[in-house]
Amino acid sequence: MATYTVVISTEDDLLENWSDANTPNFSFSYNEIELSECTENADGTYTATYDTLELTSSRTYTYIHAANGETTYTLSAGEYGIKPS
Repeated sequence: MATYTVVISTEDDLLENWSDANTPNFSFSYNEIELSECTENADGTYTATYDTLELTSSRTYTYIHAANGETTYTLSAGEYGIKPS
């Protein structure tokens, strides 16, 4: 797992979730829930953090898809969940 930082402006920014097309059943979000947990910057913005999923070897996941039922896929070694710009 790697930790990244992102500059945000409001507490509503912390509600954002994002996905990675390679991980269909995962959702990623910030580690912080409230602005008070973030580092306040001199310009009035805040720095939030998030963690990615890092695999050192392939791993298979199974989940229940609403339309397709049980779905299984394998992720190769790598990093997943990097927040899109």
